[in-house]
Amino acid sequence: MIEVDNKEFLVFFEKDIVKNFYVCDNIANAGRDGYGIKNIKFFTDDGRPSDSYVSLCENVWSELTVSFFTTDFNLLEDAFREVLKTFKNYSVVRFGVNALDFFNMDEFKQYFNITASYETEYGVFASLSSDTIPQISYPSQIEIKIQDKLKNSAYAEFSDKKWDGLASQIKYGNDNDLLFLLFEGEQLCGYLFANNTYKNIYDISNVFVSKKKRGNGYGRYLTVFFADYCYKNGFIPHYGTAVSSYSEKVALSSGFEEISRTHYASVEVKHN
Repeated sequence: MIEVDNKEFLVFFEKDIVKNFYVCDNIANAGRDGYGIKNIKFFTDDGRPSDSYVSLCENVWSELTVSFFTTDFNLLEDAFREVLKTFKNYSVVRFGVNALDFFNMDEFKQYFNITASYETEYGVFASLSSDTIPQISYPSQIEIKIQDKLKNSAYAEFSDKKWDGLASQIKYGNDNDLLFLLFEGEQLCGYLFANNTYKNIYDISNVFVSKKKRGNGYGRYLTVFFADYCYKNGFIPHYGTAVSSYSEKVALSSGFEEISRTHYASVEVKHN
């Protein structure tokens, strides 16, 4: 197992930047002030970029996520040994895999126990073409507005509790972030917050609709409006992780496609 230079791997991943957006984003921004990822390392069998690799990603809370995108047993074995060397340095160690059968392998069981596991119920969604974004008619009673320069806006003072963390998203966001606001007359009913941290891709960090206005398709209206705005202005819209069944339905009905699904387990070292 040999570490790959991050710049080389970034060039490799950028060949399909939409599907690899999150890993490109992490490579480009790891260690930056305000970014949750402290560092990320990639390993292959020969030290060259490849689709068969293992990544070790440390966040600012001293948690390590090890992602296995390989069936090479020698690479897996080396990765396990590498994790064992530094395991005690982290508050939590998680393994991320594409298939749950990974945790039934003898090679895994030789070194680790699962302490807590959860299956990612919903995947990551992206827009692979502007042609998949539906053309829809918006109800006459709603209007969607776009707000930039968020840190100096009134929305930076909104209640996090009432508006699902909106003020915090603005506080820790970037100058290029965009806020899409859905109104009925003068009443704010919901919003979509999108981050721009890497190249020309806007990634949805949150879609929120107030409780009394749910069930009207407002999340979908916001998402389609966002995607259409991005394509018309030279950006690529990225839906990201759908965190609920409703979110998954919104993604699919708005023209986004599932591109990945990962299963995670928190692990501990096995003491024989």
